[in-house]
Amino acid sequence: MLVYSFHVYLWPRRLLRSLDTWIKKFIWSGDVFTRNVCTVSWKTLCRLWSEGGLDLKSTRLINDAQILKLAWNLLSSNSQWAVIFKSRFFSHGQPILRYFKSSVWPGIKNHIGTILQNSLWIVGMGEKIHLWTDNWLGETLVNLLNIDPFFHSSFSGKVSEVINNGSWNLLSALLVAAVTSNLDGITLSRVQLPDSLVWSYSADGKLTSKYVVSFIRPALLFYLGQKSFGTIVFHRPIHSPFGA
Repeated sequence: MLVYSFHVYLWPRRLLRSLDTWIKKFIWSGDVFTRNVCTVSWKTLCRLWSEGGLDLKSTRLINDAQILKLAWNLLSSNSQWAVIFKSRFFSHGQPILRYFKSSVWPGIKNHIGTILQNSLWIVGMGEKIHLWTDNWLGETLVNLLNIDPFFHSSFSGKVSEVINNGSWNLLSALLVAAVTSNLDGITLSRVQLPDSLVWSYSADGKLTSKYVVSFIRPALLFYLGQKSFGTIVFHRPIHSPFGA
């Protein structure tokens, strides 16, 4: 139930810190209510094996990763829940700024900007892509045309409206150098293909849980080098008693 909740709700930071505290106590004493001397910091334990840690994941990292993945699923899928959420919380492809009474949306809303800044729409039929505010040109059309953000929510229209028989049919006023140079890199198919949102930092364009964790894992404050866990704890490597 705890992991399922992490997939849906953004937990209060104070509660996540309490969970991490119980985990730390259990690691060093075997009991969540017994405090013992910690030989290695929690930050070090959460590092990758190659960086001298145990590759443990803090509850905050797990929660943030799952909510980021949920935000990705909302924007990239056409499932029933995603359609309902987008119709309620979005306007012209952008999240509505006003407050909504919802237990799920606040967590997703925090990560929408991250998804939009690190993803790109691959144009198919163009029916799912917002012409002005979605990134399908390498940058949004409103940014390429230097339109004031105050007016972004006023623009509507889909990319499908500027595609005619497999070729572009944009207004001449929009065909500035910044737009045309990006249009040249898009090949339109004469076959009806669905639009797809791709993650910019994965080989196949999919945002998996592994990519999410790698993306949001906090940067290291200092570099320990390729040390083993034994080297960090005891300042010398631990050798197997069964070795030669």
